[in-house]
Formats: sequence, structure tokens, C-alpha cells
Amino acid sequence: MPNIDSSSLIMCLQGLERAIEYNEFLSQSESVEKDDYEEVNYRFELTLNKLAKVYLEEREVNCSLIPLEGFLKYKFVE
Repeated sequence: MPNIDSSSLIMCLQGLERAIEYNEFLSQSESVEKDDYEEVNYRFELTLNKLAKVYLEEREVNCSLIPLEGFLKYKFVE
């Protein structure tokens, strides 16, 4: 697996969180198929959880990294 720096990881986590929020907003429209957006959000959430776990592992090694709660509103599953 390639080595990804923590700032890139933070950007990916924040980007996924924004994508989830945006898709939830779009799914409120009556002109879209809500199930499609729910499927996409589910995949985004799975990926966000995976990346959050990687970040937490990196934070164990480098204690100077920002805690997830400092930049991420999404509650991930450990």
C-alpha cells in the first residue's frame, strides 16, 4: 500500500464527509431516486470508515496529529 501523508488523508476524509452531506441534500428532492443516493452514501460511508481507521492507526504513531473529532463531524464505526 502506498504511503499517504496525513494532510492528504484529512482532505480525503473531509471530502467524503462533504459528499455524504451533499448527497443527503440531493436525496431530499422529489425528482430523484432516493435509493440511488442512499447506495452511493453507503459506499462513501464505508470508505470514510476505512480511511478513518487508517488515520487513527497513524495517529497512534504520530501523537501530534489532530484528533478526528477536530476536523470530522461524521461519527464513524470503529
